[in-house]
This record gives sequence, structure tokens and C-alpha cells, in this order.
Amino acid sequence: LVFLQPNGIVYLAYAIMFVALLIPIIFVWGEDMKDLSVVYLQYTLGGIAIGLFEGTFLSIISVLGKKTKTFAIMGAPLGFAVHNILLGSVLPAGYEVLYYVYSAACIPVAVAIFYFYAPLADANSQGKGCQIFLKSLQQPQQWLLAMLPWFLAKFAGNFVMEDAFPLLYLTFNTPHVPLFAPSSTSPTIPFKYYTAFYYFVLMALGDTISRRVPEVLNLSTGKAWGFWIVTSILLCIAGEALNFLLIPIITGFAAFIAYFGNGLVYGLSAQYIDAYIAAEHRYTAYNLWCFAGDLAGYAGQGALSVKIAESACEGRHYTYICHKSQEVWD
Repeated sequence: LVFLQPNGIVYLAYAIMFVALLIPIIFVWGEDMKDLSVVYLQYTLGGIAIGLFEGTFLSIISVLGKKTKTFAIMGAPLGFAVHNILLGSVLPAGYEVLYYVYSAACIPVAVAIFYFYAPLADANSQGKGCQIFLKSLQQPQQWLLAMLPWFLAKFAGNFVMEDAFPLLYLTFNTPHVPLFAPSSTSPTIPFKYYTAFYYFVLMALGDTISRRVPEVLNLSTGKAWGFWIVTSILLCIAGEALNFLLIPIITGFAAFIAYFGNGLVYGLSAQYIDAYIAAEHRYTAYNLWCFAGDLAGYAGQGALSVKIAESACEGRHYTYICHKSQEVWD
């Protein structure tokens, strides 16, 4: 941040993520290391890379226009779909390393695309990343108050997004999933295929489609912005709440609704920041917006996520859902 301009920070993020992806390939798969320090190292580097990348990348591509940016922000859920739907349905057990090989192979392609097509730094926001950030913090009256609702929305969207995985795996905690009532034992489907062909499909559709929705909304008034930001937060909450029914068919729709809310937050936020936050403050606005999401991600995958899953399962333990075993809950 101190020595690099925003474009340089993006390249640094790519490099760090590439190293993070190599760690399980080399140490876990190649050297058969089972020490948890390898996991901590990978997640630390991956987290640093994402933290450097997302807000910086979004601020850089702001000048490309809202339609181009709308398609760009659809890349994350589409990449997720490739991993969890395509690879998740075809890779046999024991070949999970190919997830990392595929991801690492994508990094040089991403670097090349960014190198050839990324816009040059805007004249109003040139300088080292740290300089831009500190300058904006010294002028909070020009942008910070307007961003507070979007920080809240980002927190809600990311909390639901990150909590979806521990909630899913802690409630549907057996190798099979009943299709209908949580107490039923037939018919069932293997958990792998339930997620790859149903749950993750609806999740990806919700997160992808919703990022295009702001393009067709009438957002010409402050009331319209307020209505849709509240709607997006309520969708996140509603999707999270539906998980408590523990009905597998409904849980898929819960993922769609929650991730639709998250994607709507993302699309609305990007349009608002690019339209109403001055170019010289977008770098800081985007990074603090992402930081609000990071805080939510920590909460959504921490001890609170376990408590939420325990609340969903409280007094309801079945053969295939919320199966009560010492291994699962301890």
C-alpha cells in the first residue's frame, strides 16, 4: 500500500493468491503434510490477497461504466459455480487437489486480462494506495456518511453468504440428504449431488442474476435507493431464516433468496459508489465497504455460525439431518 499504486496492488494480490494456492498443492498433496499450520498459512495468504484485491479492483474498473462493471462483478459467482457445480460433480474423492490446480492455472490468465484491458489510474486518484486512503480519511465529510448504509448492507450480505456453508454442513451432516421432510429416510440423494446439482446451482443463480438487477431498476430518487437497499437486506435475512425449516427442497430456495439479496447488495453498492462518490474517494470507499464484508465473514464463519446451526437443530435430530453424534458437534 505504501509503495504501490492501485494497479500495482492488484498485481500483488494476484501473486499472493498464486502462492496461497500452491501451498496445498506442494505441502498437502505433494509432501503429505497434515499439520494445521499449512492451513493457517494458506488462509492467511488467501485472506491478504482478497483484502488487497477486491476493493482496489472495483475502484479501478469504475471508469469502464456501469454495464461493463456489472458483467465484471458477475465473475465471482460464476467462478464459484465452476468450482462447486462443474468440478464438484465430476471430481472423484481423492482428487480434491485439482481444485487448487485449476485455480492456480487461472491466475496467469487473469493477470494477462488485467494487464491488457484494465484502465489507467484516474488523474484524480493517482498516487500510492496508502496516500489515497489517508487523504480520503482526512475528508470524511465528502463521502463517509453516504457510505454508512452500504457498509451495513455489505455486512448483512457477507454474513449470510459466509454463514451459508457452516450452516449447511452442520445441519446436513451425513453423507445423504432426504428430499422432503427432515425426518424422512426415503428417498435420499448423496450429499455431494444434492449440493452440486441443486443447492449450489440455486446459490450461484441467485448471486449472479441479482447483480444484473440494478441495471433495470429505476434508481433516480433517494427513496428508490433506500427501498432497494432495505429490500436486499430483508432478502438476506429471509433466506437465512428459511434454513431453520430444515427441509432440503426449501433450503435450496433459501440459498437462492439469501444470495440474491447478497448479489443485489453488491450490484446496488457498485452503482451507487460509482455514481455518487467522487473518483478520488472511491478507492477508500470500496476498501472500507469490503472491510465491512470481511468483518461479517469472520462473524459468519466463527463460533456464532456454530451457535446458529445448533439453534436450528435444537430438539430436532434425525437420521440424515442434524444427526447427533459426538464427532459432528465436538
